[in-house]
Amino acid sequence: MMKKITGFIRNNYIPFLFALLAVIIELTAVYVTSGKLFIRSPWMYFTVLGLLVVLQFFLTTDRARHIWSTVVLTVLFVMDLVFIVIYEMTGTIFDFSMLKLRGDAMAILESVPINFLYTFLCGALLSAFIVFGRDFGNGETRVAPMPFFRKVTAALIAVLVFSHAGLVYAAASRREDDKYLQSKVFEDSAEGYAEQGVIGNLVTEMYAGAFDEVEVGSTREITDFIYSQVSSKYVPYYSAAEGYNVVTILGETFEWFSFISDPEIYPNGHYLPEETLRELYPNLYAFYDSSVVMTNFHAREKTDISENLSLFGSYPLDYYTNYDYANNNIAYSLPNLMETLYGVESKSFHNGNYTFYNRNEYLPLAVGFSEYIACEQMEQIAPDVFTNYFDGRGERNMDSEMIEACRDMMFPTDRRFNTYITTIAMHGRYDYRDNLQPYYDKLAEAGMLCPDEEDEEATAFYHYAAAAMDFDKALGMIVSELESRGLMDNTLIVLFGDHNAYYQTLTNYVKDIYPKTDRDCDVTELYRVPMMIKIGNKITQKVEIKKFTCTADIMPTIMSLLGINYYTNLYYGNSVFSRQESVLYSRAYDVFLTDKLYFNTLDNITFRTEEVTDEYLEDVENRCLTLMKKCSYINRIFASDLFGGAEGENFADNMRAINR
Repeated sequence: MMKKITGFIRNNYIPFLFALLAVIIELTAVYVTSGKLFIRSPWMYFTVLGLLVVLQFFLTTDRARHIWSTVVLTVLFVMDLVFIVIYEMTGTIFDFSMLKLRGDAMAILESVPINFLYTFLCGALLSAFIVFGRDFGNGETRVAPMPFFRKVTAALIAVLVFSHAGLVYAAASRREDDKYLQSKVFEDSAEGYAEQGVIGNLVTEMYAGAFDEVEVGSTREITDFIYSQVSSKYVPYYSAAEGYNVVTILGETFEWFSFISDPEIYPNGHYLPEETLRELYPNLYAFYDSSVVMTNFHAREKTDISENLSLFGSYPLDYYTNYDYANNNIAYSLPNLMETLYGVESKSFHNGNYTFYNRNEYLPLAVGFSEYIACEQMEQIAPDVFTNYFDGRGERNMDSEMIEACRDMMFPTDRRFNTYITTIAMHGRYDYRDNLQPYYDKLAEAGMLCPDEEDEEATAFYHYAAAAMDFDKALGMIVSELESRGLMDNTLIVLFGDHNAYYQTLTNYVKDIYPKTDRDCDVTELYRVPMMIKIGNKITQKVEIKKFTCTADIMPTIMSLLGINYYTNLYYGNSVFSRQESVLYSRAYDVFLTDKLYFNTLDNITFRTEEVTDEYLEDVENRCLTLMKKCSYINRIFASDLFGGAEGENFADNMRAINR
């Protein structure tokens, strides 16, 4: 019997060798992305791998099996490599909706980081199989016997197909379950690709995305939920900016360490003394010294989602609003509310490309901006001032040039306005840029020289520091324009960072936090970024808010300051001035976050501080469940375009009624 088994394996060594190499390739991909050398739920991957292996038993020669295995292994190697690159550039695993971003994703690839461990190890194994695999057995090309157990093999294929179909059904129908979102709070899972593997996740997402539809259900139930709770007026600073203009500034990749030195928190950041940094970044310091400062503000999203959270305070899961819901009516967005309640016109400005993230269609149609101006329009508006460095130069555009070109449109003196500004100068990659040369010169004069090019992370910070100087200049121009036009006393300015500096792992380097290698590090600190609010000239000294706040809190904060009463179930966060703390759920990264916890689910907590008690965990659990309930209704609101019809007018009437 043993002789028959060994003979069977020897005569069919190529399928077994194929399976071994496929598993090594997959586990290596999982390891380099998650630090784990296992797949927690490998069943989808195993059904795919099993079919790829068993099908080889219907090929009658080693030559055919070798060619089959070589082609499939190469495809698996390349696919895993692609998703490793995406993960290392963005920190996100693949989901079906990413297909909507494929054009925009290619537009931002300035260089592709190739993981050495994965490429070297798996590339070497694949090459060895291609060269030596066919001759690994007895050195001859022979007719391989058909499967010894034909019926067993056929039955095995049937089992694999049936199992795969069951997993497909589960993937496609799971999100239709009303309890799915709430189960995310408790369901045990692993982070990133350690959950299903790269290929398993890809297959699951493709099935789920292709067949998944949101169950809208009863419109009456949705509206009952929406109108069941109104915000409180008894919040500090409520209506402090009533009747004010609004300027919201999203600073692309804006970090505290862009202008602040603190060796304990930013050991690899600025080493210049504070008095020197105040000379290099005078406007950021002036703003910082005379604003409400959220020192415990966190952002863990990509730019488009952070942007949307600041515009309408919620976000549907598993879909991208900019593409999937570009024609919806988001009646509860700030631009739409300002128009509904006060007849205020809103405009959006971004010195990035006009069509990026589909903003050219989405922002006017769904969000309610009367006009969206991007770098192509800025170049036409003020060709002597604004240079489009995207146009064949491959550099980021200048924030200061955007303000210079569009200041009359941004800050009109003949009407109340709501202006939204998204910057781009500080966005990676962080390499030498000709347009930053004046700032390099200033850094050199201050004693900060470009590090050795071989020290890539230190060099990245140097270029980031120079880019931050242009952002500082732009901020100074905004404040100066408002003051010179007599608008500063009645203008609310909200400034925040959309996410950390994930390009070239800059944040990890500056904060010396590497979760992949140091499991005890404070992961939450990676995502602590700036948020500051200037309420006209009412505040002359820094007011610090230390409670946990996040991107979902921006919209409720603005409405509270403006004195707008709103329906709280439409918004995920709370005013930063209230006692209630939010919990951040990242749609892009599928994680929950507070300043004390970082977790996929409460059964799989990646990081917790020593301050976490059972009472705190219970409170976070309740916050998470409340948030997931809101998410489920927001999914249905967007899927049905609830406010696109008569309910839109009803919502407008209700908003006017609660704001009389």
